[in-house]
Order: sequence, then structure tokens, then C-alpha cells
Amino acid sequence: MTTKILLLLGGVHHDFDGFANAFDEILGDASHTITTTYDGDALLRLHEEEVDVVALYTCLGGAQKDGVVAEDLTPPQASALVKWVRDGGGLLALHAATVMREGNQALRGLMGGRFLSHPPQFDFTVTPMARAHPVTRGVGPFTVHDEFYMQDVSTDVTVHMTAEDRGAVHPMVWTKEDGHGRVVYIAPGHTASTWAEKAYGQLIRQSVRWIASQ
Repeated sequence: MTTKILLLLGGVHHDFDGFANAFDEILGDASHTITTTYDGDALLRLHEEEVDVVALYTCLGGAQKDGVVAEDLTPPQASALVKWVRDGGGLLALHAATVMREGNQALRGLMGGRFLSHPPQFDFTVTPMARAHPVTRGVGPFTVHDEFYMQDVSTDVTVHMTAEDRGAVHPMVWTKEDGHGRVVYIAPGHTASTWAEKAYGQLIRQSVRWIASQ
């Protein structure tokens, strides 16, 4: 069985094409078909295109660079994504996908959290929690040089991996269920060295498998 994945890119401050190439390398086999797009309106056609998993690698929420303002998904796009997940679709939200306007309750509710801030990049270790889960099975602690995301996280998520900075522990990987659908969020993912990390690739592959297996 082939898993059909829609990878939606867009926004600012990130190497979106570079991530798309890395994503294809991580999942590039006969069991996955990946369609990559910068067009948010692709979310309006999820049912008719028979997509199994939507992967979001975006940085929106009004983020700005060189005069370009990256606005959130439009209300129709966000509503279509929420409905599709609740109907049984699977969402893999990656890194800056949680960058959104403060008032964007639809996306925050769907993803389980919203980006607040990050310090300059540094080395930190992502550590699994004791609970067993298909997303993190066999994934041990791994160290990355990346952006350390601090986020407003909902109480309805299940946290599976964390990282520590200056004595404070922050969620790095979580899952949640919404209606008949499943959501996975993975916080690291800014740098090419993270994309090449073996454990990171394993997390993505196992996330896609868990999301699509419902």
C-alpha cells in the first residue's frame, strides 16, 4: 500500500526547498508518494485527491523578512484542514508549522500548540520520555544544533520527547487525536544537520506510519 503525502511549504526564514529534498530522502521509497506545493489551496482538495497525510513545513503567522509578510493559512484553508483531520486524515506538523497568529484558534487547536520564541541556535539533546509509542519506538536521545522552540502547548497533547534549557524542560515531540484523525508535531527541524540526523529521519518515518495506519 502506498501512502500519499502532501507536503505544504511556505513562509519565511527557512530553506523550504532544502527541507523538501531532505523529506524526500527520508521517505523516498515505493511505499510513499510525495506531492510538494507552496499553494495553500491544495488543502481545499484533500478529499478529492485522496491524501493520506498532510505534512506542514511552514513559517507563517505574520512573520516578516525583506518586506515579505507570511500570513497564516486563510480561514477556508484552515477549516478544510481541520475538517479533513477530524474526518480521519493525518497531520504531521514540523518545526515552524506552529508559527501562527495569536488569535488563530483553529490551527492552534488542531496542532496542539503555538510558537512563542526561540533563543539563538545551540546544541541541545532531545530525550524520549518513558512512555512507549509507535512514533518514538527505538528512538534514543539525540543531539542537534537547531532552534530551541518554546511554545504554548495545549493540555490535550501527549508529550513523547523533551529537551532542557537552563533548567526548564520543553516539549519537542507530541501527539494528539482530533475526531477520527491523528496529529504529530516535531519541533526541531531548522538545520540541514538536523534533517540528516538518523533519529530525526526515524521519527518522521514512524510518525507517517502511525498517522496513516488508523
